[in-house]
Amino acid sequence: MKTSLLLALAAASTLTLSCRTASHVDTWLPKDQEVRPYERLMIVGLATTASRRGQYENGFADRVGGRGVLAIASINVVPEVEEIDGETVASWLAEYNLDGVVVTRVATPKPARDYAPPHTELSGWYGAWADDSRRAPRDEDFYLEVDLFDAETEALVYSAAFQAKIKDTRTETIHAVLDLLVEDMAKRRVLPAR
Repeated sequence: MKTSLLLALAAASTLTLSCRTASHVDTWLPKDQEVRPYERLMIVGLATTASRRGQYENGFADRVGGRGVLAIASINVVPEVEEIDGETVASWLAEYNLDGVVVTRVATPKPARDYAPPHTELSGWYGAWADDSRRAPRDEDFYLEVDLFDAETEALVYSAAFQAKIKDTRTETIHAVLDLLVEDMAKRRVLPAR
């Protein structure tokens, strides 16, 4: 009986892993920098369509809102991602009294084993980064890079890479990525504890 139970559990865990739509690749934190929780965030998703961008940004804002974080989906402020520039970001930081900006993009190729973010300053992401973002392919692995920039210093304070695959719906994939992302951000103490 014990053997059959163990075999059933092993089969179930294998099936669960093979059906997973997202996994955490790696996280980067700056060396010798004190980590603190961010409580007022602008969420920017560099997606190829407004509907996907809105779905991701609003989903992210909802998830961190449950942790007491005020999060604003940028699509609700600036509908076209191409219109986001340095002046726009500066106005957000002042108008909403933000302490951080989160930028997510689809990236290729697979991040290196010892993940290091491609940009470390807030002023570098708009424009070129939007051009670099890719469309998430269906039934193929793709990678997401998520960066959190400090509003005051404009320095990168958290960066993580995730692997994902759209197996059923984009909604399920987005939810899977956001669950892993928020869990990792809380573990790294860049989001408040519950």
